[in-house]
Amino acid sequence: MAVVTTDEGRGESRDVYVPAGERSMAHHSYLSPDGRWVLVVEMNPRGDIQQCRIVPFQGSGAMRLVGPPGGRCIAGAWSPDGNWVYLSAETDGFHIWRQHFPDGEPEQVTTGPTSQEGITMAPDGKSLITSVGATDSTVWLHDDKGDHQISSEGNAVEPSFSSDGNSLYFLLANGQTHRNELWRDDLASGKAERVLPGYAMESYSISQDGKEVVFAMKDQSGPSLWIAPTNRRSSPVRISSTAIEDSPYFLADGDIIFRAIEGSSNFLYRMKADGTGRSKITSEPILDVSAVSPDGRWIAALSTGSDEEHTVATRAFAVDGSEVVPLCLVYCWFNWDNSRKFVYLDIVQNGFSSYLLPVLRNTGLPKVPAAGISGIQDLTNAKGAPIPWFVQSAASSSVYAYTRQNTRRNLYRIPLQ
Repeated sequence: MAVVTTDEGRGESRDVYVPAGERSMAHHSYLSPDGRWVLVVEMNPRGDIQQCRIVPFQGSGAMRLVGPPGGRCIAGAWSPDGNWVYLSAETDGFHIWRQHFPDGEPEQVTTGPTSQEGITMAPDGKSLITSVGATDSTVWLHDDKGDHQISSEGNAVEPSFSSDGNSLYFLLANGQTHRNELWRDDLASGKAERVLPGYAMESYSISQDGKEVVFAMKDQSGPSLWIAPTNRRSSPVRISSTAIEDSPYFLADGDIIFRAIEGSSNFLYRMKADGTGRSKITSEPILDVSAVSPDGRWIAALSTGSDEEHTVATRAFAVDGSEVVPLCLVYCWFNWDNSRKFVYLDIVQNGFSSYLLPVLRNTGLPKVPAAGISGIQDLTNAKGAPIPWFVQSAASSSVYAYTRQNTRRNLYRIPLQ
């Protein structure tokens, strides 16, 4: 997704800025008052929002980063005279920053426990309007007794059942850490504990025996993969690599599936737990990894679609590299349950509702149209009514985990000096 300029009739089209990388996107752009520069909100090939940047409108001049170094930037604005840029950027939450253009240093404008997201400048430049508030995410469990809240503090995301279904893992950031640490909830006793205190994770996977966790952690050089025992009897170990690697998944035999970035594209790889035996599973680039089947046969991953009407597709890649099966012609998310009998399917364009599809014993995949699912009208074999949540992990057809978000925000005017 690029920044483009045209006339009103869509003639004389010209690229202003095209981010590097097949999956990169320019999500928002703001033209400077003099029409010479464009402030851009950009996503990188991994799908992460980056530091904002300013690029020349006419294509001549250097690109420059603005805002706090390394801070994700989701919105921006120019002062009416073009001498300042204002940004909604993340440090300990999203706050308003400003920076003198072209050669100033970033200065923080707002602080506090709430976040400030989005910016609209007043015409006189003496104030701005932003959305101030907070979002809480909690992990929930559904079983035959109904729905139960598992987490109670901070922001909890990415729930995942242990293979035996007795524990539920999740990532939690609270007011003390501001980082996602791994927690484990014993479902029988209700006792929750931190698994690896002090280690901030982007994603993780628990081995089938529950003894190890492999996780992606970001440092100054970018994301890397780590492995650690869940009982903390030895230190976590970084899996040595010169590439950017993330989205790890344990296979039943202890090998690890992960995503690696090569140039401007992402690829699926497999390796031993010690980092040896790295091999590329398929030469086809992918975007994101959705899930790995419990039997270790399939990887559900998003990749580029076939045409302008279907820009993103979901496919099942055989772990041994022998086959690729279309699953969805649209953006959808697959999760197998631990029983290996069902998958939970979420078609993103229809909102966050999950459909339960039986898995065929001979293929390990649900029955879908030959070209893939194009919409809910193709889900003729779905079991029961849709679940009104995005199911992220499941122990069976009736026991699953999901997250709920509660957002409280209001518009505020911030005076500027």
